Amino acid sequence: MDKSRFTNGRTITEYISSALDLYPPLSNDDLNLHAECGISYASASSGILPETGTALGNNYCMEKQVNFFNETVETNLRPRFPSKYKLSEYLSDSIYVINIGTSDYIYNYLQPDHYNSSRKYSGEDYAELLTNTLGNNLKDLYNIGARKMLVFQVGPLGCYPYVINKVKPSSRCAEDVNSLVSIFNYKLDVKLKELSEKLDGSAFVTARIFDLLKSMILRPSDYGFAETRWPCCVTPENGTGLCKGDQENLPPDLPRESAQRGMQRQFSCMEVPPLKLNSNQSQIGKPVKYLCQERDFYLFFDELHMTQAANKFIVNKCLNTTSEGACSPYGIYQLAEI
Repeated sequence: MDKSRFTNGRTITEYISSALDLYPPLSNDDLNLHAECGISYASASSGILPETGTALGNNYCMEKQVNFFNETVETNLRPRFPSKYKLSEYLSDSIYVINIGTSDYIYNYLQPDHYNSSRKYSGEDYAELLTNTLGNNLKDLYNIGARKMLVFQVGPLGCYPYVINKVKPSSRCAEDVNSLVSIFNYKLDVKLKELSEKLDGSAFVTARIFDLLKSMILRPSDYGFAETRWPCCVTPENGTGLCKGDQENLPPDLPRESAQRGMQRQFSCMEVPPLKLNSNQSQIGKPVKYLCQERDFYLFFDELHMTQAANKFIVNKCLNTTSEGACSPYGIYQLAEI
C-alpha cells in the first residue's frame, strides 16, 4: 500500500481490489515482498508529460511508471514463474488501472507562471499531445504484457475547490476549464478505440467519471453527500498543510460545521484518534478538533482529491455492466472475466 495518500482512507484501486477479492496493491517500495499481488506506481503531482508537476519537486511521469513496471516484470516477477508462458498468462489476466491527466492541467497547462504549455498549445492541440503520449504509454504497457486496462477520464476540474478558489467563477463551476478537460476526454475515447482495434487481445474500459462527478458536485444529496464546495481538509497549493500536521488559521467563511471551524487551529483529518500538540500556540495536552468530523458527507478530501466515501461510490458505479454504470463498454467484473 502507499505509505502516504491524498485521502482519508481507501483509494480507488484499493476498492477495486476489495471488490475482486484481491490483496490491496503495494507501493513500489514494497515490490520485493509480494509483487505478484499488484503494485502501485502512483507519484504525487505527476502526469502524462515529463514536466508536469515538477515545479513542486521531482516525480515520476507516466513513462517512468511504465518503465518501473517493466523492471518489476523482469526483476521481480519473471523468477517467480516457471515459464515465460505462465508469466505472460499472469500479466494478461491482470487489470491495469490508469488514472492520470489531472495534473497535466492543474500543475501544467493552468499554471502559465511555471509552464509554457498554454502559450505553446491551444486547448485542442494540448489534448492531442496528451492523448498521443498516453497512447504510446499504453502501447508500451501492452508490449510488456498488459491486456486489460481500466483508463479513467479526467474529472470536471472546473468544479474542484482548487480551481474554484483560484478562478472565482460567477457560476458554480469554471466551465472554461471543464471545456478544456472535455476535449481531452473526447480524444481519450478516440485513442482507446483506436488502440483496441490495433492491439490484438486488448480490452480497454473507460471510467467515465466526468459526468458522474459533476452530477455529484451539483446535486450532492442525490448521492448521499452534503458538502461538495469545500474540502474536508484545507491545504495550501502543494497539497501539504493541516493534514500533515502543520498548524494554520482557517478562513472564517468555511461553510459546514463553521461553529467549530472558524479561526480554530485544526489538526489532521485522517481516520485516526485525536492527536495532541506540544506547542505554545495550542492548549498543551488537550486534543485539538478534527478539521471535519462528518467525512463521509464530504466529496473532496482536499482541494483536488476525493474522500474514501467518494472513491467507494465511484468504484461501485464501475463494477457492473449497466446503462447507469460509469464504466464502458463493460464493468470491472466483466473485465476481470475476459
